[in-house]
Amino acid sequence: MNDFSDTPRPGRAPRPLNQVLATVLRRMKVSDQSTAMGLFTHWREIVGEAVADHAVPKRLEKRKLVVEVDDPAWATQLKFLESQIIHTLREHAGDEVDSLDIRVRRSR
Repeated sequence: MNDFSDTPRPGRAPRPLNQVLATVLRRMKVSDQSTAMGLFTHWREIVGEAVADHAVPKRLEKRKLVVEVDDPAWATQLKFLESQIIHTLREHAGDEVDSLDIRVRRSR
């Protein structure tokens, strides 16, 4: 059996998704888990269609949001807009983010 099987591993019961997410957010040292989840689930509404089409939040590490973009030009654009984006994120998802770490996605 591989790790991608829909059946649980013998001797281990499946865990509810909210429990798994809570564990992940605790490890990321997020103080308000529901606020942080809102940041990821409502990203498109928070940053707008144009940005969301090219930038995806990947993880939150010690109040730094790692954002992956699909093109170097978008990395430059997001760096230019960083303070505005952080301000908007705080309005919608609390003050969990102090800075952005913008990375260009590698081509596969």
